[in-house]
Amino acid sequence: MVYLLRLANGDAIITSARDGMGAREAARHLGLEAGEEVVSVRRLPHFCVRLTPADSGTLEINCWEEATLDDILTHEYPQLNDAIRSANRVKFMPNADPGKPVFAQLREAYEKNKEIIREGIRQEQERSTPAQAVPVPRITRK
Repeated sequence: MVYLLRLANGDAIITSARDGMGAREAARHLGLEAGEEVVSVRRLPHFCVRLTPADSGTLEINCWEEATLDDILTHEYPQLNDAIRSANRVKFMPNADPGKPVFAQLREAYEKNKEIIREGIRQEQERSTPAQAVPVPRITRK
């Protein structure tokens, strides 16, 4: 099964595991940094991404299946999801101002749209605080 673990700093880890405890163990092996704590663990109903080899020798996410991205945004990043939807509803560029260059107007509209998204990211970063986090349990073997 595939699990998504949301961290207190706003990051997420996606891993396969038998259960939620196995997913937490995988996160621990990935190397959580000091202060990083798991806030939530959720099984993903589906997961599909397309990877592309990069010149640097790593893999980059080329695209997400729409249902996968929608599911993750809805459940793990609701503030960002609302910001994206809000930015998409805003008229990108109001009626053109004949006294201003069109390129400058486009840039201004683009920056306003990006600011809506930045605010959603800021809200997501504030939403999960370490006080709400659930520490990754240490698994001892007998």
